Amino acid sequence: MNVKDYYKILGVQENATAQQIKSAYRNLAKKYHPDANPDNKQAEETFKAVSEAYDVLGSPGKKAKYDQMRKYGFNSGGFNPGDFDFGSFHRAGRTRGPGGFTFEGFDVFGDIGQIFSQFFGGAGPFQETRRKPQTGADLHVEVQIPFEKALHGGNVDLKVRKNDICPDCEGGGAKPGSTVKSCPTCHGRGTAMGAQSLFGASRQPCPSCYGKGQIIENPCNRCSGKGIAPVRKTYSIRIPAGVGDGEQIRLKGEGQKDPAGLPPGNLYIKVKVKSHRFFKRHNRDIHCEVEISDSQASQGTQIKIKTVHGDQVKLKIPPGTADGTVLRIPRMGIDKDGGRGDQLVKVVISKTRKQAG
Repeated sequence: MNVKDYYKILGVQENATAQQIKSAYRNLAKKYHPDANPDNKQAEETFKAVSEAYDVLGSPGKKAKYDQMRKYGFNSGGFNPGDFDFGSFHRAGRTRGPGGFTFEGFDVFGDIGQIFSQFFGGAGPFQETRRKPQTGADLHVEVQIPFEKALHGGNVDLKVRKNDICPDCEGGGAKPGSTVKSCPTCHGRGTAMGAQSLFGASRQPCPSCYGKGQIIENPCNRCSGKGIAPVRKTYSIRIPAGVGDGEQIRLKGEGQKDPAGLPPGNLYIKVKVKSHRFFKRHNRDIHCEVEISDSQASQGTQIKIKTVHGDQVKLKIPPGTADGTVLRIPRMGIDKDGGRGDQLVKVVISKTRKQAG
């Protein structure tokens, strides 16, 4: 059994990262997709080969098994049964071949599939496998919120420009008032059997109808028949109390919709917190500074300090307090992860400040 070089098909190195493999696949699939190359059989075959390669290399489990098969005798030298232990398939009273295995009594298309299932955790080359669902592209945006909103939480409205269901044809792809017909390639199913690989035949979006199951003769002007168009959508985002600057909120399934009919990706919202003129934050603690006079520092005093919770508390300044001393107000920080931080007050002694009263 000769093994196709899926790395060569995708144009990546064997040590390529998952993101590099995915990027290579997307670029090639876009380049050779039948919609972009009408009546081009070579492009269609290349598209199938690229899809087959990504079906294996895009799955960590399949990729690991594929690499192992390439390493242990499944390359151009062919398949050597002696390289593996087929003991669990011994037939009593039969002559055993290399490695102690015999094909006598086996149904070629059934039992061989069971063998592959035993070794590779999936279907064999004569069995249909289900491809792990892919999704549309993820969408990354930012939202800026006030300091107080980050502390206490709440809702913010966010307008996002994304690929979504076309509002003109409502996702159908056809010009309003026109008719569509069932796809003759996939017979309306929207999927077609891909090329045979070591791990079986996988179903892929039909290259003729782009996964829709229908042929559109009069496409929608806005989306060109894809059923997907750039739109602006407004989300009411729930900001959790205590969210930190740079943290992400995920909205599952609200990313880019895919014209091939794949599930949409996710929407990731990066939170940017505006600075505050008085308070600063470090994890669950709140930091601030307060100025006092030299006499207040030497004699000691009591002052009122604002907190992020909207009230004021009394803070005692001990006699002999030095410039830069940090005093702690317990449990006046941020509520997060089941606990509340403190408020830390840095004392700044001003030589020009006069004591009140």
